Amino acid sequence: MTKRSMTKQFRRIAVLAIVMSFGGAGLAQAAEATMTEKEDPSDQGTYLGTPWVSGGVGESAREELMEEYDDYNLKLEFAVADGNYLADVAVNITTPDGTPVLRAFSTGPWLMTKLPAGRYEVSVNGFEKTFVQQVDVPSAGMETVIFNGWTKAGVAEATPGPSY
Repeated sequence: MTKRSMTKQFRRIAVLAIVMSFGGAGLAQAAEATMTEKEDPSDQGTYLGTPWVSGGVGESAREELMEEYDDYNLKLEFAVADGNYLADVAVNITTPDGTPVLRAFSTGPWLMTKLPAGRYEVSVNGFEKTFVQQVDVPSAGMETVIFNGWTKAGVAEATPGPSY
């Protein structure tokens, strides 16, 4: 567990304890859901044991993600061809033989994950476009891959929401 997620977990527990002392569990669950949405600008999880975190909407959110930079070795960035960041992209990562490694939905322009060193196929889908790229993940350091093939007009006209 990272320092950032431990701090968030501690705050979440403290707020829930206070809410529970004033009311029932239903109120505490509502408070937790609201607090999580407002407090945490990123999404994170694991898929088949592979950890990932996404976010980065706004400079402060990207700075927060940079605090976790050392925990990951692959960063994917999503942008429109003119350089503006893009969110809401589905990500699929497989080994060269097609074995799934990661399947996630990036709610921000950055998605970071930690994979064993090696070659992978990264497929991203959003705004009715799919892009595929071969990536070599290093045993040390960070590999950054930028997906910027979307156009402003294409994003504006597309049906929102990716498909896996």
